[in-house]
Amino acid sequence: MITCTLGEKKYTVDFVSGRALREMEPASKMYGRLVRLSQDATEGKDVSQEQLTVTDALDTMVKWFCILFNNQFTLDEVYDNYPADRLMHDIALALMATQTQTTEVLDTFPTIPAVQEAEQILAEAENPEVTIPQEA
Repeated sequence: MITCTLGEKKYTVDFVSGRALREMEPASKMYGRLVRLSQDATEGKDVSQEQLTVTDALDTMVKWFCILFNNQFTLDEVYDNYPADRLMHDIALALMATQTQTTEVLDTFPTIPAVQEAEQILAEAENPEVTIPQEA
């Protein structure tokens, strides 16, 4: 089961549907464009002619994320309730898992940042009685 918490609401799907696989191409291509553009900019290449807006990129990827959860929520609900620092990362994770047919790795969205997860593991190892609450 895969869960996504948006604000006070929790949404679940039992599996990644064939529809999510079928409809992932625009989001996957958009993610590829973003990665390429980022690499080009990092390498100092001129990217000024690139016709890509943040709005277009986000809308394409968030639409697919909604499909992943059987359209139980809207784009606006994602935009209003999903942490900005996890949004693109989490959608990319879901895209890659779907594309490589390894969706069993998908569990909970938003994901926990690696630093926070490491702190939690260390705290639990030092004192198994104490758990650090996860951010919603």
